[in-house]
Amino acid sequence: MVTVSRAQAHALEAIVAAMVLLASVTFALQVTAVTPLTASTSSQHIENQQAAVADGVLTAAAETGALKRTLLFTHPENGSFYGIDARGYYVDGGPPTAFGTMLDESFLDRGIAFNVYVHYLRDREVRRTSRLVFMGEPSDHAVSRTRVVTLADDDALTEPGTSPGGEPRAVETTKTLESVAAASDETYFIQDGSAGPLYGVVEVEVVVWRM
Repeated sequence: MVTVSRAQAHALEAIVAAMVLLASVTFALQVTAVTPLTASTSSQHIENQQAAVADGVLTAAAETGALKRTLLFTHPENGSFYGIDARGYYVDGGPPTAFGTMLDESFLDRGIAFNVYVHYLRDREVRRTSRLVFMGEPSDHAVSRTRVVTLADDDALTEPGTSPGGEPRAVETTKTLESVAAASDETYFIQDGSAGPLYGVVEVEVVVWRM
């Protein structure tokens, strides 16, 4: 049986993410016309481009597991995300995870702001929204893309770590959602929504706009 080390897994994750992002950026550039455009048409093309890149980021993060690991990037003592602002979310860019790096490199480094929201059910029926990243109120030309992530009871919480290249990463701990839910002094910001092995379903929304 072939075994894969954590370093190899991180390297593979980076390669897959880069390939998906490259494909999304290539597509975004292809949908941008080279002929003279009116102001409204030009704005629409920019929005289409940003939406395509947002789709690519979410797809890459989901396929490599970076998106789920970011959702699990919380303190077991209070359920808050590591390294957040005093207001309870990240304000200067993405979280210190692989997903956050994808967001920063795809948007922030290009003068594009973004917010990330997490939608989930509370008490199994009330839809709640938490801010993961909030860089301000979106403009009228902002675009939004979403991705659904399924959490299982045996998914492990993650904590701050680094990749072999020194980039911030979310690395797994020994604590699972099931063990945290059973502990009296530990918590997760989303409640267990099922009696079976399914813990819950989360919708991650990325909103982007030009600063």
